[in-house]
Amino acid sequence: MGQQGRSAGTPLTPEDPPTIGPYELVSRLGSGGMGTVYLARDADGGQVALKAIRRDYTADPVYRARFHEEVSNARKVASFCTARVLDHGEHDGVLYLVTEYIDGVSLEDHLIQQGSLSPSMLHSAAVGVAAALTAIHAAGLVHRDLKPANVMLTLAGPRVIDFGLARSSHVGSRHTNAGMVMGTPGWIAPEQVFEGRTSPAGDVFAWGSLIAYAGLGGHPFGEGDAYVMAARARTAPPDLRGLPAPLDRLVAAAIHPDPARRPTAKQLLLELVSATDEPAAQLAATRHLTSTWNPAEFPPLAQARPPHQPPAGQAPPPGQAPPGAVPPAHRTGPVPLAHRTGPVPLPPRGGQVPPAHKTGPVPLPPHGGQAPPSHKTGPVPLPPRGGQAPPPHQTGQGPLPPRRGVPQRFQPVRPAKPAKGFLTGCMAVLLITLVFLALLVAVLTWLSRSPAVGDADGPVRDGKLNFAVTSTKCAKPGKAVSSRTCRVALKVTNEGPEARVLYPAQQLLLDREETPHGATRLLDKEGAQIQPISIGPGESFTGTLLFELPKNAEPAELELHDSALSTGVRLVLD
Repeated sequence: MGQQGRSAGTPLTPEDPPTIGPYELVSRLGSGGMGTVYLARDADGGQVALKAIRRDYTADPVYRARFHEEVSNARKVASFCTARVLDHGEHDGVLYLVTEYIDGVSLEDHLIQQGSLSPSMLHSAAVGVAAALTAIHAAGLVHRDLKPANVMLTLAGPRVIDFGLARSSHVGSRHTNAGMVMGTPGWIAPEQVFEGRTSPAGDVFAWGSLIAYAGLGGHPFGEGDAYVMAARARTAPPDLRGLPAPLDRLVAAAIHPDPARRPTAKQLLLELVSATDEPAAQLAATRHLTSTWNPAEFPPLAQARPPHQPPAGQAPPPGQAPPGAVPPAHRTGPVPLAHRTGPVPLPPRGGQVPPAHKTGPVPLPPHGGQAPPSHKTGPVPLPPRGGQAPPPHQTGQGPLPPRRGVPQRFQPVRPAKPAKGFLTGCMAVLLITLVFLALLVAVLTWLSRSPAVGDADGPVRDGKLNFAVTSTKCAKPGKAVSSRTCRVALKVTNEGPEARVLYPAQQLLLDREETPHGATRLLDKEGAQIQPISIGPGESFTGTLLFELPKNAEPAELELHDSALSTGVRLVLD
């Protein structure tokens, strides 16, 4: 299969070596903040992607110390929806990483050339990227630079690339270059920009931003440099209008300003495929992509379909894998290093594709100087310790690029012409005041969301689940014990069109001090302990939740959840 409309790279320069380790270099695929990516051949003639790390990173003793360990961990990452890490080493003082050769088109290129994804493909992309992050995080790694350029659309589905040099999730310190944090403006979580904190929650934030961008054609926090975007993520409500359910709810949870309030990648995957545990989720994700992924929606992939592969929706001949099946190993292609970064507005119909953005480290601006341009990528400087976010006038949500079928939230308010007189000026002031009040209400709503409160006398609903508590019993603790057990009998009915999973640990019992205690066990109506249970559409489950509380804790409220990502509903206990 050919390059599917993508560049096969540029010729090697006189500065490029002919080989690195046992690999023969063929061409340059791109370069960025971490180094240069080459199309290369291994000893057997197979094509691979080789990333040569910049010499200044190679010379850093701390970076070198963790490089081999982290890449070794990356080789353990399950290859489902990721580019497999094949090898790593050092040649002539240069560290290098070898990954699988992925053939496809980047999500960024597709969005620039074709526009936002259809709802079906958007959901499939959300599943594939969440599955990839689940595998990466399970290996103890954090991607740190998830963005549309690092998601490849292939015949088999989405694949996440360029994670082999991710930081270990067990390392809490900043990057070894003082005052720098790796990432691309627009896709970096606010805590990563302002505090230098890197964690899996930052990848989840990038997932939410990426899915919103792919579905709406614009970044949920508008445009700007790293600091402006991060400040908006902390203070301004995102623009998610037009995202289909359940992605609107999941994305809103993923980009929550507090990283502790974001779901994990595993929770996102479980929600997206309605599974009860991780192995079942991976299997469900495979089935989902096999049945729903349609390469015909991506022109380069549709043109590159093998001659004997039927169009999407048509049954394949006997013995031939379905269109969504994982392609054989020889169908892999180069992993291009992202050279366009940040939120890229989609071009108007018939317009020109915006030029590639610059890459490399973004220097910290001098005191009183201008913020770094938003089109740069690579290491983004951290503000001084204790520094302030950008001024208020830089942190408001800006207008988003045009979106398919999605109205703009705000239209620019043009100054009234003198000829219109006093009445026109008053109307303009009134309009500005109303817009400001709407923003203020939205911000307060976003920051102060809390579960609804009811009583235990009648059923309450959260999401698609209807909860009816029939009894609550908390045993009096004995003198020799340190805890007490509370039993909550309830009936849960699924009123939605799809199966929902009831997880006991997501159901909370709050004491008088507002301390939440998750349920430790779930019993069926016969009293037998069971695992999280899937409740089908229109079906009900009757059982008991068991909570273990400290001996002196007094139960006050129940907080019941449709999922870990829902707001929840509270019941006041008598």
